[in-house]
Amino acid sequence: MKVLVYFQPSPKLANFEGVRLRKNIKGALEINDFPYTTNVYDDYDVAHFMSTIDEKEIDIVKERSIPIVISALCAENDISASFLEYKNKDGQRLISIKPKTLKVLNKADLILVPTEDGASFLRENGVESEIRVCLPGNNVSRFDFSREDEKELFYRYYKEDPRKPIIISFGEYNNNLEGLNTLCNAAKKHPEAMFYFVGYKDANKGLKFGDRRKISKAPKNVKCRENMPEDIYRSALMNAKILVVSSYKPAGVITLQDAMAAKCQIIARRSAIPFGLLEDGVTAYLAEFSETIASVISDCLDGKQQPTTEEAYKQIANRNLEVFGKELIKIYEELKKAHKEE
Repeated sequence: MKVLVYFQPSPKLANFEGVRLRKNIKGALEINDFPYTTNVYDDYDVAHFMSTIDEKEIDIVKERSIPIVISALCAENDISASFLEYKNKDGQRLISIKPKTLKVLNKADLILVPTEDGASFLRENGVESEIRVCLPGNNVSRFDFSREDEKELFYRYYKEDPRKPIIISFGEYNNNLEGLNTLCNAAKKHPEAMFYFVGYKDANKGLKFGDRRKISKAPKNVKCRENMPEDIYRSALMNAKILVVSSYKPAGVITLQDAMAAKCQIIARRSAIPFGLLEDGVTAYLAEFSETIASVISDCLDGKQQPTTEEAYKQIANRNLEVFGKELIKIYEELKKAHKEE
């Protein structure tokens, strides 16, 4: 038995989460000695996709009557692998599924989602394909640095003082920089710390004048960057004291899992955490209002909050690639058997 693992995003777009999900799936299969291919024209028994941008390849597989699996709601920070449409309309924040995305999802034989709440959301929004909960696994060893020079890559790359605490936040440059104000408020209280807002944007859209103005008015210890090379991103999380999710848009599961694996304290807007993935006070600190998030950041930097990093790490370590791979293989085998019996 062999599975197709396929995701081919444009190199011009921010796609680190979708690429990481693909790597984790491939790594999980390799650890369990399970054969896979990345060539859609090869021979295989099941096809595993993680984006609607590959609709053409999904159609090719469907014509060959091969069962199709799609991993959804795992990489919402990735334009190429996002399944949700987020809008801020007249002060009301709306999350839905695009019609094209719904069409592609309904071509699948099985959809994998990270939580049961995510499965309910897809059903409520018109998905008719079978849905199963399968939280992605994480390569925890990526954040176990044995060489100090690898860990220091972030400081060398951005020419920062390693004595300064680092706070990382991932956001979107196309949505009025939601969440940047929260970082700015916390940064004003802690000039000794460096706050990095790492944004991503649609290649077809430029930065709005209002967004450029917001960036120019940010405190000097708030740095706005677009994307990060993989090794710098990894080093950033290893060194970061806090990962902040301050926007309202659903956060990427892959980024949250990486922060858990790196033992980075997570502070997040409750509504941005995908479908109950984290627990307040146990694996992260969750708050609804910008003022509260900024206050919790300040308390963590002042040592007034008990860290939740150990429990978060324990949970993600239990979801390693070997465990993830065994679950995937079982899913593939069941899907192949069911397909043969039809």
